[in-house]
Amino acid sequence: MSVLSSCKLHLIESFDEAQAFMDWFGNLDAEAAVGVDTETTGFKWHGSDHVRMVQVGDGIHGWAMQWDRWSGLFAAAMKLHEGPIDMMNAKFDYPFLRKGGVLLPKSQIRDVGVMAHILEPHMSRALKNQAKRHIDPQANALQWRLDEAIGAHGGWTWATVPCDFEPYWSYAALDPVLTYLLSEHHLPTVQEQAPYAYELENAFQWVALNMETLGVPVDVEYAQLHYDKFMRYCEEVEDWCKHEYGIKPGSNAAVVQVLSRAGFEFSKATASGAVSLDKEVLGGIEHPLAKAVLQRRQLQKIASTYLRFYVEHVDSDGRIHPSINTLGARTSRMSMSEPNFQNLPVRGGNPGIKVVRNCVRSREGYTLVFADFDQIEMRGLAIMSSDQGLIDAFNRPEDFFVTIARNLYGDTTLEKSDPRRQPTKNGMYAKIYGAGIQKQAVTAGVSYDVMRFINDSLNIAYPGVERFASHTLAEALSRASGDSLGYTTCPLTGRRHYAERGKEYALVNYKIQGWAAALFKQKLLEADAAGLDPYMIIPVHDEIILEVPDSDVRDVVYTLHKVMNDDKTYPVPISASVATGKRWGEKKEWEE
Repeated sequence: MSVLSSCKLHLIESFDEAQAFMDWFGNLDAEAAVGVDTETTGFKWHGSDHVRMVQVGDGIHGWAMQWDRWSGLFAAAMKLHEGPIDMMNAKFDYPFLRKGGVLLPKSQIRDVGVMAHILEPHMSRALKNQAKRHIDPQANALQWRLDEAIGAHGGWTWATVPCDFEPYWSYAALDPVLTYLLSEHHLPTVQEQAPYAYELENAFQWVALNMETLGVPVDVEYAQLHYDKFMRYCEEVEDWCKHEYGIKPGSNAAVVQVLSRAGFEFSKATASGAVSLDKEVLGGIEHPLAKAVLQRRQLQKIASTYLRFYVEHVDSDGRIHPSINTLGARTSRMSMSEPNFQNLPVRGGNPGIKVVRNCVRSREGYTLVFADFDQIEMRGLAIMSSDQGLIDAFNRPEDFFVTIARNLYGDTTLEKSDPRRQPTKNGMYAKIYGAGIQKQAVTAGVSYDVMRFINDSLNIAYPGVERFASHTLAEALSRASGDSLGYTTCPLTGRRHYAERGKEYALVNYKIQGWAAALFKQKLLEADAAGLDPYMIIPVHDEIILEVPDSDVRDVVYTLHKVMNDDKTYPVPISASVATGKRWGEKKEWEE
C-alpha cells in the first residue's frame, strides 16, 4: 500500500479549520519535529517576489494556508514550537518568511536538502525525486497532476494559480509531509556516516545567506559607461566589416571565406563539422579581420553578460544580491548565479576583462578586503599523499612551484619568472584533475615531449602522489558492488564522495576538492564567529571578499590572518594571502 495514501491534506480557509490546525499542533509532543515549506511567486526574495502559501506537516497531516490571510496563525504556531523544524533548502524559505515578518529559530532548523547532498551528492536533491526514491514511488503524482492542470488552463503560472485550486494546495500541503518523512529517513544515516559534514553545512548556509542579504556594491555609472563604450565599438566593427569586406562579423562562414582568400588555413572543426572560429583559432591569426572579430565577440559578451546585468539588477542601495548555492557541486564546492561572480573573466589581453571586476567597488569610506587561500589544492595533495618531498617543498621559504621545478630540472638558480615554472605547475595540477599530457602541453604552451618529461619526472621525484591516487582508486573499486558506486571519504568531514561507474579516477579530485571546500567553509564560520559577519559579502572559489569601514581595515586584516592561517593542524601550513583595494580589479597585497 502507498505510504502517502494515508496522508491527510488540509487547506485552511475558515476559523474552524484554523482551530483544527491549532488543535492538531497543540497535540504534538513537545519535542516533535514538523515539516515547513513555502510556495512563492518567484525565486528572488530580495526583489518583489513574496510568499503565497506556507505549509506545515508531519508524517500524516499536511496543512496549507494562504499567507495573506493566515501568516499570523503560522507565526503563532511556530512561536509555540520547541522541536526541530525540517525544511528542504532552508536558505530559500527562511528569507521569504523573514521578509513576511516571521523569524524561525535557526537552531531548530534541520535542512533535508543538506542531508540529501551529503548522502547522495550524485543524485537529484529535488524533494519529489528524493521522496520517490525513499518514501513512495507515487510521491510526484500530485506534481504531474498540477503541471497538467496549469498547462490545460493556459493563463496560469506558478505565481498566479489560485491558492484554493485543489491540485495546487494539495501539492503544496504534501511538501512538508515529504520533508518530514525524508528527515526521518536521512538523519540517522547522516549522523552515523558524517555528522560533522552535516553540522558544518547546516551552519554555513546561514553565513552564506547573510552574504546574500548584504549584497555586493556595484559602481553602476562605471558599468553603464563601459557598456555603452563596448557596444559602440561592436557597432563600429560591424560597420567596418561591411565597408571593408562586405560581411557581417557574426557570420563565421563569411569570416572564414575572407581569411581563406587571404591565405590562412583552418584545421579545427566544430562538432557539426563546420570550421571552428573559437578564440584559440582567431587568436592565432595575424589579420586585422580576425583581431577585430575576436575583440568584438569578447566585448559583446562582457557587455551583455556582465555589465548590463550590473546595471539592471542593482537594488536602491546600488548592490547586487547573487544567489550562493553552498552545495553547488557534488564535492560541496559552492556555485553562484545572478550573477556568477565565480566565473568572471580573469586574464587575457581584452580591455574589458579588468572592467568587469572593477565594477565591484567599495562605498565611500569603505575598502574591499580579500583573503585567498594559497595553493590550497596542492596543500591538500601534499597532506593526503603524505609525500615528504611535497611536504618539504611547502615548508621552504620560496615559491612552491619554483621549488618543484628546481628539483625536476636540477637547477637551483631557477626563479619564479622562469618559463619552466608554468608547465611544472600544469603537471602538478594534472595530478589532481587528471588532464592528459597533450592537454597539459597545449594549456602550458609547450611541446608534448616537454610535458611528458615533466610528468615522468614528477612521478619519480614525488612517488607518494601516485601511491595516493592508486590507493584511492583501488579503495573505491573495492567498495563498488551491485548497485553501489565506489566512493572515497573526505578526511575533514568523513562524508562520502561517489564516482560514476568507470570514472573512479575522478575521486582524487573529489577528495581534494571536498576537503578544500569544507576547510574554506570551516574558516568562514570561524570568521563569522570572530565578528566579521557584518563585512563578508561574497565567496569566490577559495577567496572571501569583505567590505570594511576604512577605520577597521587593520583590525579585520589581523583577524583574517588569525582565522585563515594554520601552521599546527597539518604537516604543511595552511595560509591565505590578504589584499585590499577600492575596486576588485585593482586590489594590492596588504602591507603593514
